[in-house]
Amino acid sequence: MGYLGEEIGKLGFGLMRLPKKDGSEKFDLDQIKQMVDAFLEAGFTYFDTAWAYPGSEDAIRQALVERYPRDRFQLYYT
Repeated sequence: MGYLGEEIGKLGFGLMRLPKKDGSEKFDLDQIKQMVDAFLEAGFTYFDTAWAYPGSEDAIRQALVERYPRDRFQLYYT
């Protein structure tokens, strides 16, 4: 599938249900970073978030956007 001239893999990293810290509503950022790293190392690039996933934008900013160059990933927001 191509979007704006870019190839998007069939497997995406959805941000609907990110892991949380034990007994907390806070995201487990260390685990999310590990998941993002593993996903990218496996050759995948597509991440998907939406306004309906509270806090996912900030979590992916910290785990992905601030840690990787923009040309390494595709981030789609609905």
